[in-house]
Amino acid sequence: MATTSASKTGKRLSVMAWIEDAYGAVILVKQAKGSRRWSLPGGKVNTGEALVNALRREVREEIGMQIATAAPIDLLDRPRSASVTILYRVLLKPGVMKPRAGEIDKIAIRRRLPKEASEAAVYFWRRAQHSFEPLSLLIHPAGTKSRHGS
Repeated sequence: MATTSASKTGKRLSVMAWIEDAYGAVILVKQAKGSRRWSLPGGKVNTGEALVNALRREVREEIGMQIATAAPIDLLDRPRSASVTILYRVLLKPGVMKPRAGEIDKIAIRRRLPKEASEAAVYFWRRAQHSFEPLSLLIHPAGTKSRHGS
């Protein structure tokens, strides 16, 4: 089993995936263990593991899907718990989602965050309203322009 990474400052690193459908709904997972809260797919980065590789591993483990592309879009620094979570915008390769037995209880695609959400999911959900544009605002039918004029 790999160990969890910590920088020289002692902070633990984790990664999360912001995965939207064309209508602005986001993929969430409900943990089968621990707090059993709804969260974005993701998890801890192992020692010596590249951040994007950790993200690919966690998405594959939790929802059974492969990442086509990922780009960092936000960060949650929690000094009290000595942890940093990096949020990536993720596009998936075609496939079928399947929760990992024993780790993930349910997978949902939602436009609203459930009340039983993790601290990180709540933080990133709120930030999504202001710090980055949901993909649904950028994806547009042929012949129309996004608000960026592209």
